[in-house]
Amino acid sequence: MTDPTTARGAIALVTDEFTELPFDEGPPAGDGPIGWPGYSAAHARAAARTGESESVVCGTGTVGGVRAVLVSFEFRFLGGSLGERTGARVAAAHALARARRLPVVVLPATGGSRMHEGMRALLQLQLLARESELTRAAGLPQVAVLRDPTTGGGWATLGAGSDVVLALP
Repeated sequence: MTDPTTARGAIALVTDEFTELPFDEGPPAGDGPIGWPGYSAAHARAAARTGESESVVCGTGTVGGVRAVLVSFEFRFLGGSLGERTGARVAAAHALARARRLPVVVLPATGGSRMHEGMRALLQLQLLARESELTRAAGLPQVAVLRDPTTGGGWATLGAGSDVVLALP
């Protein structure tokens, strides 16, 4: 049985078929964009522990008979935190949704910005809010299914910006 607390487990709760968007950024350079001591080692441990290369998994699937773009966070990967690569993945998912005219279903489990990346991580909140607004302006629905925990910037950009907000107990 799939663990529903993981990114892929949450995806499995809403769709039986999932096609992941390809991302191959490789490991972060050095200790990240601001040289946080031990960041690359922490990133490598998170990847080894979760089997994921970043804190978010994005792709397409069918939810309730409707094709959609899915964005699911892996909390066990550095607290599901938002870093530059997380932001790039979510932005790519929104761009795909707009290009294919698909709704976006976000399954967040995040504490917010990744402290290891400083201001660059905080900028991802603005990026995600902008992507959400562009998707809204394109007339595409956005649904957030909040998972435990979803706090701070994750709630503000991924949850509050959605048309429909649900929460798992």
